Amino acid sequence: MDGLSLCQSWIFLKTFFDRVAQKYYYAPPMPAQTVIDSLEFARIGQELRGSFAVPGMKRLLECLAEAPGEVEFTVKGGHDPRRRPTLSLDISGTLRLQCQRCLGALDYPLRLSNTLRLVSAGEAAAGDLDEEDAEWIEASAELDVAALVEDEILLSLPYAPRHEEGQCGQGVTAARDGAGFSAFAKLAALKQKSN
Repeated sequence: MDGLSLCQSWIFLKTFFDRVAQKYYYAPPMPAQTVIDSLEFARIGQELRGSFAVPGMKRLLECLAEAPGEVEFTVKGGHDPRRRPTLSLDISGTLRLQCQRCLGALDYPLRLSNTLRLVSAGEAAAGDLDEEDAEWIEASAELDVAALVEDEILLSLPYAPRHEEGQCGQGVTAARDGAGFSAFAKLAALKQKSN
């Protein structure tokens, strides 16, 4: 440990050595693989499974009421019937959205299955894609799987999530107890008096 200050040496020892037995070396765990070469991944037919913590998805957090839990994903490489490279995604989990009717928390079960065709930059720029190829992404040697999963989730979210009919009882009760409901009740009373 030549060239390290006493403070740096202490941090190194504290981080990488077992302080109880003081004889075992271990490296910190590596993060899960999230970058793939998409064309090679599809050509070989590889599969990647894992999960991402919801709080780590910064763009998704803006759409959520709360951010507990994680989403599980599976990405499989393959080919379509015309032998063109594809990625199949399966994503599952539960997201906590805000009901647009009662403004209460809404547990949204997330179950996505989608197949994306991989296209070259030239194909995408030339517009040589069939109309049936609505679901495609540009092939990349460094495709970020976490960003791809987050994109698919964002595209699948409902525009105005709501509880099922009759499930908003708690939010309506809270509104009745507040000043907002009494204002509407007064307005309805005025309307009835004028009729």
